Amino acid sequence: MELRAQNGNLGNSDVRSWYNETVAPVSKLNEQWLRHGFSAEERATLAHGIRHEARIKARSFMADPVEVEMLRARDLQKYQNPHGPTLEHLVNKNLKAGMAGDDIFEAIINSSNRTSKEYNKRFGIK
Repeated sequence: MELRAQNGNLGNSDVRSWYNETVAPVSKLNEQWLRHGFSAEERATLAHGIRHEARIKARSFMADPVEVEMLRARDLQKYQNPHGPTLEHLVNKNLKAGMAGDDIFEAIINSSNRTSKEYNKRFGIK
């Protein structure tokens, strides 16, 4: 993937597909983490990390820097961070939604492999 990106052979739909494939295994990984006794907070941190790193890497694959800046601007407006939501942001969001304890972290884990239907549709991903 990185070589194709360096050669300019990646379209946004390729990048979007790669992103979706990268975050998809979080549910299976969570099952493994549970078996190994990881706490909800530890699992949420790992799940968030996978998604965050995938977001950053996907943007590095994108050919058009203007589109990358548009995504960063969107994230800055939505999350007050150009690189997407921080773990702290997600925890606070769930607190404001009335969650408490491990439910906060379980919600973060459960959302870590859900991707934007809007962006998937925009790039022809089903």
